[in-house]
Amino acid sequence: MKMKTNQRALILLVIMFIGFIITLFPQNTPIITILQSGFEAGVVGGFSDWFAVVALFRYPLGIPIPHTALLPRNRKRITEGLVSIVENNLLNKSSIINKVHELEVVKKILNICKKIICSKQGIEAGMYVIKRVIEHIPIEKVSSSLLKLIQKYLNTLDSKNFLEKLIGIFLRNNYEEKILDNLLIKLEEIVKQDKVKNELGNIVFNSINKLKISGIMQYSLNTVLNVLGKDKVGKIARDLVVVILKDLKKHDNTSRITLLELMQSNIRSISNNEEVMQKIDEYKMRLGSNVELNNFTIKILDELKNTILGYVKEDYIRDNILPMLNNLIDSISEDIDLINKLEQQIQERVSGYINSNHENIGRLVRDNIERLDTETLIKLIEERVGDDLQWIRINGAICGFCVGLVLGIIRVL
Repeated sequence: MKMKTNQRALILLVIMFIGFIITLFPQNTPIITILQSGFEAGVVGGFSDWFAVVALFRYPLGIPIPHTALLPRNRKRITEGLVSIVENNLLNKSSIINKVHELEVVKKILNICKKIICSKQGIEAGMYVIKRVIEHIPIEKVSSSLLKLIQKYLNTLDSKNFLEKLIGIFLRNNYEEKILDNLLIKLEEIVKQDKVKNELGNIVFNSINKLKISGIMQYSLNTVLNVLGKDKVGKIARDLVVVILKDLKKHDNTSRITLLELMQSNIRSISNNEEVMQKIDEYKMRLGSNVELNNFTIKILDELKNTILGYVKEDYIRDNILPMLNNLIDSISEDIDLINKLEQQIQERVSGYINSNHENIGRLVRDNIERLDTETLIKLIEERVGDDLQWIRINGAICGFCVGLVLGIIRVL
């Protein structure tokens, strides 16, 4: 398009020049005089506008005529003018800040988030991000930091007071009684096994043989045991132990009450045991460097990570996570006070950032212009407005021709 416009301007100028030459030789009639005046003015107008257009960007015909090549010679002033226009008119501080205040950023962000999380691409992106984050969690570092945090907290506590509180909670909830009941149940299950019955028979026989009693008594016991046999004796001993265990399960059993009181007394005395307290303090000091505990924590965290990864599936996210996120977004959207506070915070932050960095807009424009050499800059401008500038040449030639015709007519008259 640029070449076509140049050609039109050049052709028109050539026509005007040829017309002027042709009208020089015939006899001066009124028509010839008028046409000669029009072609002459057309040549002057076309050439003058060509000179003016070229002078904007370079020296006409390469001749350094004063006040030509305006863009190269005034590049710095033009650059500063563009920077000033951008900074002070097009993108001034107040206009940017006012536009930010009109945006309702929070509502737009919430709407965008809702659209994204409800789309298939949003679910897939969420799954990818969650998996990547979980997979890259440094379990060893988390475990070490967690133990150090626990150690730091425990070191702030008085071991004795802390232990007394734990003991109080333990006894108030009757955990010692629950432990005893579970222990009796397990013992009863173990005693009822056949191998235990045989073992009890062996124990009774061996114990009787080790007794230091008179010969007649020893003989009588041995005779009874031999008549009954180890199997029968073991069964009797087992039944006896089972009866004792069942009696101990009864809450009003005297032996049970005595046993529980003994357990409670020993549990209460733990906090007064200096050796135990010393061991606890030593354990607290070594908690962060305890290899076994660290390995156990790593194992638990790794299992937790794998469990969470198992839930990161499209169905689970769609059925559980998305409704929760939608409800969260809806609740935020309905909270007008919260929206206003967030908007105010954003506006204050953006306004502060604009006030402190607005000059960077001008610097960016300046840097981008200065990065271009003069020829490239001229080429870019000519590509954008060169076509319109060439029309100035065409209009100048036509306008000059018309004015010349008018002057010719006046001259003839």
